[in-house]
Amino acid sequence: MFQLAKERVFFTLLLSNLIVATGTNAASDNQNTTQPLLVKATDVKFHPAPGFPKGAEIVLLRGDLSQAVPYTIRFKLPSNFVIPSHWHSTDEEVTVLSGTLNVGMGDKVDKEQSTALTAGGFQLVPANAHHYVWSTGATVFQVDGMGPRTTVFVNPAEWTALIQKSNNK
Repeated sequence: MFQLAKERVFFTLLLSNLIVATGTNAASDNQNTTQPLLVKATDVKFHPAPGFPKGAEIVLLRGDLSQAVPYTIRFKLPSNFVIPSHWHSTDEEVTVLSGTLNVGMGDKVDKEQSTALTAGGFQLVPANAHHYVWSTGATVFQVDGMGPRTTVFVNPAEWTALIQKSNNK
């Protein structure tokens, strides 16, 4: 089992490397920040999210998650998908594009204490804040921030169990 620091680095590298390897960067041909970046909806191609339980999909619209540059990620989650309590080393901005994303703060998922955000809803999560999300129905949301992006689960065994459970379905 990885120690906490090693796990954070591992998860960041896994997500960044697999996004690049699977071609999930919709804007890979235009990362020059001196020029406008346009990504048509038809060019947004979701792929299975590396390091996530089955059902989660992802696309990197801009940036490099391992570098100190701005990034934009889109996630697509099926109904009742849970991302347990975790934190990031930098602020993250979450915008719901469709569906309902339930957001909460704390070390454990507490559906009674979470807030439902529907399309157009926004959450700013400060660096190091323990938070969790879960979807009520099929949900698409966007995460913007400044890299390098790290994700550390408060209880890594909980995340591992969700991945293993999804692999057994």
